[in-house]
Amino acid sequence: MRASTSGFDRRPRPGAGPAPRTRRTDSRRPGVPLPRTAGGARTPQHWFAERLLLILSGRRPVHLLMGHTTAEAYEALIHAADHAPFASCGTPVLRRVGATQPAPGAVEAFARVTVGERTRALAFRLEQTPAGSWRCAALELDTMNPGHQDPPHPTAPPRHRPDGRRR
Repeated sequence: MRASTSGFDRRPRPGAGPAPRTRRTDSRRPGVPLPRTAGGARTPQHWFAERLLLILSGRRPVHLLMGHTTAEAYEALIHAADHAPFASCGTPVLRRVGATQPAPGAVEAFARVTVGERTRALAFRLEQTPAGSWRCAALELDTMNPGHQDPPHPTAPPRHRPDGRRR
């Protein structure tokens, strides 16, 4: 038996074929499916909450939800993603997703997100299209109000007033 120049026998072994391919369902851990809710089906609010979290933490681009939102909700998402509100202190974790159904074909959902030591809120409205798919029609964050500023991080240096005094 002759070995190749690299020292490995490159001839195929009898019965050895290509390794079976597994479908990659989670980019963090290849081959491991994402956890499912009871019954195995993902609800639309969970699907949207996960994607919104990826976008608002700066891990995925806004166009990830293009075609899954109305024009108004897409504009709100662009505005919110400019500030990457969930990327400030550590990795954001989706803690809870809840929803109510105010009318047939509409879901008003909320998500609780933990970022570092803070818990943040995210609310969105989903509407079902005639084809049966869901689209995000409205989006609100706890920081989307005009004039709202996050409190300083506990380890941040003190801010100064325009007159030079500390706040």
